Amino acid sequence: MDDFVDRNNSSEGDHHVLSTALAWSQNVSGVNADTSYDRNSDLTSRQNYFSHVHRSGQMASGSGSDYSSGFQLNQGREDGYDFEFVLPREDKYDCPICLLVLREPYQTECGHRFCQNCIKRWLRETESEPRCPVDNAPLGEGQIFPDNFAKREILALLVQCPNHKDGCDTQVVLKQLKKHLNTCEFAFLPCPNRCSHMPLRKDLTNHLEEMCPLRLLKCPTCHIELQAEYLQKHVDSCPLASVKCQFCGNEGLIREQLQRHLNNDCPKAVIDCEFKELGCKETVERQAMAKHMQHCQQDHMQQMCTTIVSLVRLLQFKPSTSCDSSRQSSTQTGQGEEGEQQSSSLNALSGLLQASMVFGPQLGQQLPQLPHRLRQQLSSDNTLSHGSSESSSSRSGEAMGRRDDERIASSRTQVMSTISMTSNHNPGVDLEGAPIVPLHQDFEFQSLKCQNATQDESLARHEQSLVEIQQKNDTLERTNRDLRSKVKNLESTIADIEGRTCNGTYLWKIKNYSKFRREAEHGDTTAIHSPPFYSNFYGYKLCIRVNLNGVDSARGTHLSVFIHFMQGEYDDILEWPFSGRIVLTVLDQNPVCEQRHHVIETLVSKPHLAAFQKPVTPRNHKGFGYMEFLPLNILDNSTYIRSDTLLIKAFIVNSST
Repeated sequence: MDDFVDRNNSSEGDHHVLSTALAWSQNVSGVNADTSYDRNSDLTSRQNYFSHVHRSGQMASGSGSDYSSGFQLNQGREDGYDFEFVLPREDKYDCPICLLVLREPYQTECGHRFCQNCIKRWLRETESEPRCPVDNAPLGEGQIFPDNFAKREILALLVQCPNHKDGCDTQVVLKQLKKHLNTCEFAFLPCPNRCSHMPLRKDLTNHLEEMCPLRLLKCPTCHIELQAEYLQKHVDSCPLASVKCQFCGNEGLIREQLQRHLNNDCPKAVIDCEFKELGCKETVERQAMAKHMQHCQQDHMQQMCTTIVSLVRLLQFKPSTSCDSSRQSSTQTGQGEEGEQQSSSLNALSGLLQASMVFGPQLGQQLPQLPHRLRQQLSSDNTLSHGSSESSSSRSGEAMGRRDDERIASSRTQVMSTISMTSNHNPGVDLEGAPIVPLHQDFEFQSLKCQNATQDESLARHEQSLVEIQQKNDTLERTNRDLRSKVKNLESTIADIEGRTCNGTYLWKIKNYSKFRREAEHGDTTAIHSPPFYSNFYGYKLCIRVNLNGVDSARGTHLSVFIHFMQGEYDDILEWPFSGRIVLTVLDQNPVCEQRHHVIETLVSKPHLAAFQKPVTPRNHKGFGYMEFLPLNILDNSTYIRSDTLLIKAFIVNSST
């Protein structure tokens, strides 16, 4: 019952160093180490371990003498296989140099096996005469040879996928492991876009489509391809992006149409009256302009008439009462030219005035051109008058009178043509020929236009609401993930505090015992570990390991219980190796106190064993305990199991305190 599990024990001196403090300093024959340990550390921790061994400058010898070695660790070397094997392997497959499973095993003439790289590097880098690392026998490169038999046995071993901590539960023979890793869904891969992320192979597609900041995305409006991290900046300035009018709130616009919308279509944009040039100072919204034009029509007509009268006064016109008076005045040499000029100009002005009375508002757009037209007409009349005065000196009075009659008749024809054009003008069109829209139809059109804008605005608001709801949902999901992570951290902190405050007495409650037992029988989970606990608040950190279906020779017959030391925050101030006792108890949960029969075993520390040395990995590979702690036929269907729960108690007694 109290037999200590010691698989690495050898009376022939075939095994290697056990701890940092005693590395290579003990006689190989008689060195003890426990068999049950977990190989969960990575290659870096083992390299750090051997770096420390090298710094100590000591190695094992058959006679127990110290030997200074020039061996140095190459961080880039290829050591043995550091994988988690499904079934316990034999110690003959371990390399005594790197402490890992043999890779390309070589055998020496003295019968020891090493990794090819390890033994060749050992022989090359040993400064003095090379010797066997195990029995210190003289050894040269010509005395080692490949061990293909051991190689075949090792490559046939079943291992867990190295990515099992990330979720891969595949078990594969070592020979096929490389092929599996090339397709393992839980392997980390660099992003093909060369971003800084390293997603799992199973998440690579989602990363490339949803997460990668360097993935190419199309602008939803102009469809230009951009990298995801620059897309938002482009969207903020995209000419085809949807924007909202600051006046009417219309969201159905694109950025390049906004200015045209403000200048021509926006019903709520504030614009100047069309009669601004004639003196109207009103500024109203575009949708209210028609109403303003209707209410202020009389004022606009007055402003237009005032402008025309001002033009008449500016040009100093003197209207004549009839054509006869004009003809009589033209017979006089000094006054003929002035009468002809006034007659022609007034005739043109008369036609424009008559047109303004018929087409009041529509003529407003032509008013700025009136001074130019009048000046042009006046200039033409002056030219004709000047030519007439020069020719009158060489012609007779009768000929001059005839030319005056012709000129007056021509002016009269021009005036009558203008009056005829304005009086016979189609009432359905303006002076430029554009159709005149009735006022009630214009109001109806503006109303329909406003309704359409309102509906577009409502649709845009609903779309925006959906986007905001989606954003809120995404935010809540991220918050939920953060909260779950914080809860896990808090649970871990609480467990750590509970382990510190137990003062060396820890009670481990293993719930769902039957489930874990079945998994152990099937080989799925052969060992389970307790949460860490401490001998005192600043003391040693330990954990309990149980094999519910036993281990090695006790498999299927006994419950196996072991203690593992773990790396703690205050290891540097503690005394190593650990010295003291550890009491392990499987509690009987019989409701009747008098009928309880606890199973108690006491472990006494052995300083020369690796299990009690200062851990160099998060959890010491070496454990110390009992393979045959309690027979399974007694444990099952007894009061040791109650409510599918097994209770194991550990009590730490440190002799150094």
